[in-house]
Amino acid sequence: MSGFKVINNSEKDPFARQRLVDGWDQEKLRDSRVLVIGAGATGNETLKNLALLGIGNILVCDMDDISSSNLSRTVLFRKDDAGKQKAETAALRVKEMALEDTCSVDYFDGDVVWELGAGVYRYFDVVLGCLDNVETRFAINKASRYVGKPWVDSGIFALAGNIKVFAGSGACYQCFASEEQLSAARQRYSCDDFKKRMFSEQKMPTVQIASAIVSALQVLEAIKIIMGSNALYGKKIFFQGTTGEFELINMPEEETCYAHASYREITELPLTNAVTLREFLTLASQPQHSGEGAAIDMRGDRSFLHSVRCSKCGEQTVFNKPSFRLYNDDVKCGQCQATDDKNLFKQGNVKYVDEFGLTSDNTLLDMTLDDIGIPKLHIIAVRDKDGDHKYYELSGDLENVMPNISRKM
Repeated sequence: MSGFKVINNSEKDPFARQRLVDGWDQEKLRDSRVLVIGAGATGNETLKNLALLGIGNILVCDMDDISSSNLSRTVLFRKDDAGKQKAETAALRVKEMALEDTCSVDYFDGDVVWELGAGVYRYFDVVLGCLDNVETRFAINKASRYVGKPWVDSGIFALAGNIKVFAGSGACYQCFASEEQLSAARQRYSCDDFKKRMFSEQKMPTVQIASAIVSALQVLEAIKIIMGSNALYGKKIFFQGTTGEFELINMPEEETCYAHASYREITELPLTNAVTLREFLTLASQPQHSGEGAAIDMRGDRSFLHSVRCSKCGEQTVFNKPSFRLYNDDVKCGQCQATDDKNLFKQGNVKYVDEFGLTSDNTLLDMTLDDIGIPKLHIIAVRDKDGDHKYYELSGDLENVMPNISRKM
């Protein structure tokens, strides 16, 4: 997109001036779908820009509530919004602000790392990360890579900021992750993948000026991706506000990066995560799918705690819960109440379930997919009797996750 053009253009059209940009395609923006993860400072700016540009479909994701400290950096929030959900409030304001009459806006209020199904990413043209933590960035990177979708990461610190542009292949966010970042991604978990009840979360100094600049750069790249022009894939744009300097940095691909896995063929099943394991496995075991002996493979995705045997009294306590839904002080011996310490979690004392098949016990088979930690619209890996994998999306959840956007599909 370069230069400008003169066309017969009504000033009653809210997009009249941007249509004058050479190579601009307003219809592509109207038909596009953008997933925005994070509705804080940068997320507010990014959502505002998308609404005014005429993006036709937007999903807003965040798990936090609005605090008063957010208000100086969030154009979509008001003083009396403190305490409300960020995602829902931002979605309402984006819908009000949207200049595209047919704009559809949905929101997701939850933990993106564990509760946003990988299948959600498949339905969007580009993913925009507007985040302040490394763990969620890793999760976005993994899911986007799995389904081959581009994403644009943004970050701010004081008067500085950066964006990074990733295609569905090539360099990814994890290719150049430092040991410090890898450690930061684990800070809210114990060694056994249970959440820590209390952990120190560092707050970053920043101002609205930095988020406005970063958002402008992020949305520019998103527009280029949607229109099929020359997005800066594999590049990082860094600016330092104190000196006014900008730098464009190449991000090399690490060929051995373990985040470079991808789903092969994905089969859509008309199921939701409210079905039982038995119901899902019965369908997956049909000859046209994975056949007899099919089993859900949880490895590499999420862990499910079956039980803990206490090394103090020998009692086995059954939990049957996904690890991410447990805090470390929830996991205690049912007999002597011993809890998260080196004796209880001695090697061999913690039992996880790696696979679920029709030969699993009835207690497990009667649980729903949600009960074992599989979110709506997730993509589930199923191993057949020969050890090969197929991937199944819970497509019946599409309307549950995106009620407004899905009506236009």
